[in-house]
Amino acid sequence: MLLTSSWIPDLLLFFATISLVSYWYATRKFNYWKKRNVYYQKPVPFFGNFKEVITLKKPIGIWLREAYNAAKDTPYFGMFVFDEPYLVLKSPQLIKNVMIKDFNNFSDRTVASPEHDNVAKNFLFFMRNPEWKTNRVQLTPVFTSGKLKVMFPTVVLVCDRLQKYLADNLGVLEAKEVAAKFSTDVIAKTFFGINAHSFDDENAMFRVLGRKIFDFRLRNGLVNTAYFSMQNLVKLFRINFVEKWVLDYFTDSFSKAFVARENSKIRKNDFIDILIEIKKKDGGNGAFDMDKIKSAGMQFFFAGFETTSSTISYTLHELCLNKTIQNKVRQEILANMKENDGLTYEGVMGMKYLDMCVKETLRKYPVLPFLDRKCLNEYKLPGTDLVLEKGTSIYIPLFGLHYDEKYFPEPDKYDPERFANPKCNSEGLVYMPFGEGPRICIGERLGLITSKLGIISVLTKFEVERCAQTPDPVIFEAKSLVLQSTVGLPMVFKYITPPPA
Repeated sequence: MLLTSSWIPDLLLFFATISLVSYWYATRKFNYWKKRNVYYQKPVPFFGNFKEVITLKKPIGIWLREAYNAAKDTPYFGMFVFDEPYLVLKSPQLIKNVMIKDFNNFSDRTVASPEHDNVAKNFLFFMRNPEWKTNRVQLTPVFTSGKLKVMFPTVVLVCDRLQKYLADNLGVLEAKEVAAKFSTDVIAKTFFGINAHSFDDENAMFRVLGRKIFDFRLRNGLVNTAYFSMQNLVKLFRINFVEKWVLDYFTDSFSKAFVARENSKIRKNDFIDILIEIKKKDGGNGAFDMDKIKSAGMQFFFAGFETTSSTISYTLHELCLNKTIQNKVRQEILANMKENDGLTYEGVMGMKYLDMCVKETLRKYPVLPFLDRKCLNEYKLPGTDLVLEKGTSIYIPLFGLHYDEKYFPEPDKYDPERFANPKCNSEGLVYMPFGEGPRICIGERLGLITSKLGIISVLTKFEVERCAQTPDPVIFEAKSLVLQSTVGLPMVFKYITPPPA
């Protein structure tokens, strides 16, 4: 029935009503932080403070760093992801409370859990408590120092292939791609028990799949954003974090390798052997079934690939820009190898300056530039009057903290010496490239030892130099959740001159 004598005014009135209702719905929570006397950035309707991220104009890490800097001296501040209020922590002590002291109240991430996918939902990264804790306990034995030491020779064999590849391809190379080939082969060998042949074939299947998962494509950018900011849409439309065919290929390859090894009774001192042991201890009660085993293989690839390739390539990038530092770390490596008659696990662990370089790389280029937590119960922030409601989402802006001059003077400078006697976490948490507390990255030690071996493999025989295409500074790709250069990290690889004795 018409409200007026003409359909045109009625139609205009209808759209005006819809617009007003939509506007009200999208802005109904925008006084949330004001009512709690929390400093916050002024949001815009429908986007909140998230417009530049959702439109893929800025990566979320850069966006949070800019908000961190704009908030000046507040211990925390509020923002809105669309219409949802988020709290961003700046105070090192409050961060320590959330990550460690009061962890039981913040044990879950805000990221969506893909419950529609029987494999992906078992990734530790996505899991909620108490399932997360159960799986974490089961998988912790995989990454003991003893297990890593046993697998050390397997990784060294991949190092030999890296050196051969560089010797055959001297000149300008994209360091991230070189490091990605290395990390792909390491993970395929240590986790899947197969040779990926990334150095032999540019279109080796495992390397192709790695690009599908991590390269900055529109699909990846939108899905990553959805998982961290539109969790209900992920659930409603059953959005896969990784394309289904990619996940299926990995899980099929891993399950075949696992079953074949289990039946053969052959031991190769890799992660499949460890998972077989975990399954035996489970006693067939179903707590560690085949879906969990597939998930373990996939999440190891996820966690190890980007951490290792990013750390290696960004370290080489900084070393090609800082030749004095490059020469110093090379001298330590060569002296250590001479003393230990080659590469040994203990020798690598004793390379203190290399460790400082890796730590500084992870400060400037944390793989995941922010951390997220969900408040599980009503919680009063210690030392404040702010009471968080159950379900409040929290961001911890690593990129902002790692570049804060209060904690890291001259933050844009690559200075490994700042980690000679690190004091940055003495009164709270500001440096957390792998996270911190009970939910710290389970593969931290593996990522570090593998990254160091990759760097050692390059520097023992080759030096890296900047070229005309080397970015300085690095501009980060907005479509990537992790920190990736828009132009890659090209540099010159050449033999050491003079060659080592």
